[in-house]
Amino acid sequence: MHKNQLTKEQDILCKMISNVMFQTKFDKNQFIDFDKVYECAKKQAVITPAFLNSNEYQIDDLLKNKIFSNLISQADLTARNYSYHAYLHSIMKKHHVEYCVLKGVASAHYYPQPMIRQMGDVDFIIKPEDTNRVETILKQEGFHRLDQKNCCHKVYIKEDMYFEMHFDFPGLPDQKQESAVREVLSNFFNETQEIIEDGFTCVVPSDFYHGLVMLMHTQKHLISEGIGLRHLCDWAVFIQSVDNFEQLFKDRLQKIGLWKYAILLSKACSIAFDLPVQSYMSKDDDLALMLLRDILDGGNFGANNDQRYVESFFITDYERKNIRNKRLVQFIRTMNSMIKDKWPQAQKFPILIIIGWIYFPCRRIKKICTQEKAPIHLKQVFSESKDRKELYEKIEIYK
Repeated sequence: MHKNQLTKEQDILCKMISNVMFQTKFDKNQFIDFDKVYECAKKQAVITPAFLNSNEYQIDDLLKNKIFSNLISQADLTARNYSYHAYLHSIMKKHHVEYCVLKGVASAHYYPQPMIRQMGDVDFIIKPEDTNRVETILKQEGFHRLDQKNCCHKVYIKEDMYFEMHFDFPGLPDQKQESAVREVLSNFFNETQEIIEDGFTCVVPSDFYHGLVMLMHTQKHLISEGIGLRHLCDWAVFIQSVDNFEQLFKDRLQKIGLWKYAILLSKACSIAFDLPVQSYMSKDDDLALMLLRDILDGGNFGANNDQRYVESFFITDYERKNIRNKRLVQFIRTMNSMIKDKWPQAQKFPILIIIGWIYFPCRRIKKICTQEKAPIHLKQVFSESKDRKELYEKIEIYK
């Protein structure tokens, strides 16, 4: 009943992933347009879990070679990513710094085969008071900091290593709920655990804190550019691994307004991957399906829809902390915040905000003309932002 509202490629992709990760049944003899499924998988960052059993499918040689090449490349990137995590661990241990990996390897820990989880950079968090000290350590190790502004992390690179050092948790709400969330997070570093994956050692959060970080992180990107199937897979393998999910999460997530999101996301996993429905999962199938379709529409950080980032200016503030304002009011506020962020002097000289309203749209138009950026379809953007905002309001994130 749910599946016929996904595209055929999305439906097939979800079933292929479920067959690999959860051993669900899948008719491999049916006709499948694998070219379309492959393109869909790329935009969702799930080629490895989708095509791990590609030898069992009737795929033409040209596409099969492309898939194998991608699988080998992803395996190499993942292996190197694990070695980078081990390197980080050795540095932190050497200097007696408390740290914890976020997302990435922490998520892969719950996969039946950790290496099938597509990796990105190395995300880790330290205590705020250790920020300057760790910066000095990383510089001594040959890293240099990228000139990027962010409210909760700094980025350091060395050769092909990309470390995202968090000094605060990603996805925190605005001041109305922030203190309650911080209270729940207060014991985070006391519940970390050291794990060994494929011979590499690192520190990851406890089950509860890993789940909480995932929810905070995904909701932030969901209301902006999107999250895609990779993050839905992370949540699916996680809830399948935690036996006492409701007991572990319900009270604390209700306290901070993330329980409804958690049970809707869980139901979306059940719909996407044909997983057994658990008692804690949302009973609102329609809303869970809408959430699933929104996740698929975005793709991995907006890779499937280049209009979503622009839509987000009508939906949420520049730091992705709330969705309370009317869309036109929100667009004005978000644009103003963006200009102040890009041009800090605008805080002192408001005339720069007016100039920014001219400069940044003109710069975007120039990039569209030179094909550096995709065209913006304003009518579609405004219409889609309405549907998305209504969906997120129904999910009641941080309420």
